[in-house]
Order: sequence, then structure tokens, then C-alpha cells
Amino acid sequence: MARIVLQRLLVSVIRFAAAGLALIVLIELAFCVIGGSDRHVWRAESYGPVPPGLSARPVSWAGLLEDRVRVSLPVLFICVPGILLIGYSWGILGARLRRFHGARLLAAPFSLFACVPGFWFVVLVAIYSYFHWKRPGFADDLIVEQGPDLLTWWHAAVVALPALAAGAASQIRAVSSVLEREVTRPYLRGLFMAGYSEEDIFYRHAFRRALPALFAAGDRTFSALAGSIVCLEYAFRYPGIGSLLVEAVRLGSYGGILVSAFVLAAFVSAGVIFCESASRLIKPEAAGG
Repeated sequence: MARIVLQRLLVSVIRFAAAGLALIVLIELAFCVIGGSDRHVWRAESYGPVPPGLSARPVSWAGLLEDRVRVSLPVLFICVPGILLIGYSWGILGARLRRFHGARLLAAPFSLFACVPGFWFVVLVAIYSYFHWKRPGFADDLIVEQGPDLLTWWHAAVVALPALAAGAASQIRAVSSVLEREVTRPYLRGLFMAGYSEEDIFYRHAFRRALPALFAAGDRTFSALAGSIVCLEYAFRYPGIGSLLVEAVRLGSYGGILVSAFVLAAFVSAGVIFCESASRLIKPEAAGG
């Protein structure tokens, strides 16, 4: 077990280093080669203190990172469990209803919620309200002084729900696709001919043998969620780590770009390590009896 985890950790470190190198090259290409800036990415003076546009108060890069990550954590706490819970439970149900195209039917409401023009209209209203009324659509003038801070979680939910819907729809289709491929294996026909019920064949054999692939199917969720957070946080002017990346690019702040991008890459890497390690540690033959 330790060998597998260390192996995946080493692979993840190599991926992380490669992503960091690619990001540095991209910054140099975008700002210096194309943009004509003389602030090269390898010079220490190109970074400097935190620009006022990234923080309303004087703060160090470490303080800025801490503030933004703390704001984004409630969004992730809502999105990640929700996507995995809905994606796996509804994906399994969709595979069971494969004769009726169950996966498409179950994923459709989430896809529609994430893509219908009404959602994007709300995004445009949020942007308009910010620039014209200096209000991002949240109750920023209210301060919770007693009891649980439900207002913070409400603000996080406004950002998290569209990302949760898109991620859940994708996860439902991925989980259902894995199980639908497994139930077409030739050995299941023999079990059916031997008198096993369809429920026993699905849950006691196909489902258990597909567990490694099911865990591996969860890794794409984290990369998609990171991209969604960047778009949604900036659209709703939610001051998290995703909006920091867009704001830093607009201001040409190398420090802000690197800090936010590395945090998002670390989040994706952690999720991929967990999924890959779990898929390798599970023994489908033993699980299937």
C-alpha cells in the first residue's frame, strides 16, 4: 500500500513541476514576447508587493493566499461532496436503467441548470450590478454577529451550485459509462444462464469488479471543478482563489498568477492522487468473491 501511494505521489510531483514550468513559460510568452513587457518572469523585481487591485488592505502574498483560500473552502466543501455523492449514486442508478437511457435522463436536469440561458443571465446581472451599483448580488452590508455564519455559506452556495450541477452531470455519465461497459462482459452471460438474478449480477459481480475503474473516473471531476471555480468566482465577484487568478492576469501580477495557479494545481493533484491510489489498492477479484 505504501509503495503504491509513494509511487503516485512521485508521479504527481513530476506532473506538478511540469505544470509549473509550463505556467512560467506561458507567462513569459504572454507578457514579454507577445505583450512587449520588460518584466521577465525570472527577475525578482517583477513580482513586488501585492497590488492594491488584489487586496483592499495591505497584506503579504502569504496573507493574500490565506484570505482567498479561506473564502474558497466553503465553495469546495459544497461542490466536492455534492458532485461525488450525486454523481456516483445517480450514475449507478442510470446504469441500472440503461435500457431506458437512464444516465442521459438523470444527467439532463443538471446539464440544463448549468447551461440554460437563465443561468448566464444571472451571471450577467451579477456583473452589471457590480460595475454599476458596486454590489455583486450578495448581502455584503449584513454582518453576522451572533449565531452561525449562515450568510457566508449562502454566498458560497450561490457560486457552488452551478459548478456542482455541471460536475454532477459529467460524473453521472462517467460512472454510468463504466458500469455499462462492465455489464456487457461475456462472463456475466454465464452467470445469467446459471440462474443468477439481474440484481445479484449487477451489484455482487459487475459493480464490484468495476470499483477500480469507478474510483479512477473521479479524477476528472477535480480538474473540471477547478476550471468552473475560476469562471464562476470571477463572474459573481466572489473573492476566492479562482477570481484571484483572473484578476492577477488582468493586472499583470506575476505573483498573483503563480500563487493562484499553484493552489488550483495542488487541489487537482491531491484529488488525482486519491483517485489513482484508491483504484490501484482495490482488488476486484477479492471483492467479487
